[in-house]
Amino acid sequence: MSRTTAWHAAWLALVGDILQGRPGERQFPHGEVADLLVRSFDAACCSLNVVDGAWVDHVVGGWPDGYLPTAPPSGDLPDATTHPLIRWYLVTGSSDAQILGRVPRELVPATMAAEWSAFARPFGITHQLALPLRVGDGIQAYVVSRPDDDYADADAELANLVRPALAALVRQQAVLRDVAEWQYERVRGTRLTDREFAVLTLLGAGLTAQSIARRLHTSPRTVHKHLEHLYRKLGVRDRLMAVQRARDAGLLATPPEPGGLHESPDPGPVIPSPRSEDDSTAAPPQRANSPAAWS
Repeated sequence: MSRTTAWHAAWLALVGDILQGRPGERQFPHGEVADLLVRSFDAACCSLNVVDGAWVDHVVGGWPDGYLPTAPPSGDLPDATTHPLIRWYLVTGSSDAQILGRVPRELVPATMAAEWSAFARPFGITHQLALPLRVGDGIQAYVVSRPDDDYADADAELANLVRPALAALVRQQAVLRDVAEWQYERVRGTRLTDREFAVLTLLGAGLTAQSIARRLHTSPRTVHKHLEHLYRKLGVRDRLMAVQRARDAGLLATPPEPGGLHESPDPGPVIPSPRSEDDSTAAPPQRANSPAAWS
């Protein structure tokens, strides 16, 4: 078995384990994903980054533990919008994996790239590969970094193979994250998978198959397949009957009384994009307070 085939098999196994999990897992296994990312791309470290509306780059997770410093040695904090990868996603809106060294110089002048390199070099970081989980309403991404050899075409191909599955799984967890414990107790007694329960939860919130597909980062055809499985397991024939049967069984919350508050699943933090029609390359003059921006 070739090295590439071995990594493909490892990722299929991990994604399958997460997809086949039973409802009730509250935390997404970011550490497990990061460990496989580090090994797959021969990286020194992996971070999970979220860039917020003020263009502060938050490193919400870093692996291995303790690899990233808590503050830059110089004490200076870089402007997050000067990071080449952040600017790439800001301007293009692309959701593909991207290699730091392949960001066009039209987007990142040489002086800007040099400033970021000077900031990152003390951390032992020269080369980076980003796997975005969300782009458009902000940026959330895994970033793998290493000090020596740059990433190659094969790395980008593998990253683009696993990225859609990771994005879909993270969105699924966001849908199920705030489900009440009493609902989970009822779901554990069914044959529903996490994915089916996520579809059912969004169905109960009134979303169409198209909207569910966008929320879960999948195709409408796949959603319809999940709906077919749901109908069969619930013993119904259509979405209205499925929602009512699920509510009767305690799998979904009862709709609020007239005039009451209606709660819908939280899709995760919504981060406004700084792109504008006037200047697609302009960036707000905010400064990042992340101790290791995109590192």
